[in-house]
Amino acid sequence: MDWDIVVCYCMNVTNGMIKEAVDNGASTLEEVQMETGAGTVCGTCLDNVQRLVESLVKERDEKNK
Repeated sequence: MDWDIVVCYCMNVTNGMIKEAVDNGASTLEEVQMETGAGTVCGTCLDNVQRLVESLVKERDEKNK
């Protein structure tokens, strides 16, 4: 995955910033929003952010089993 791609243009949040939030312990969309601001302005990116968060959390949890 290209971690430099912007997923939330309103807040200029990249895939990598969302991954960093998950790596730092965020496990929900709301926690990622609090840490990055992604999806908090117009909401257009919310579905993409949600899918990315779910995927990264699943990957993180499987790695930590």
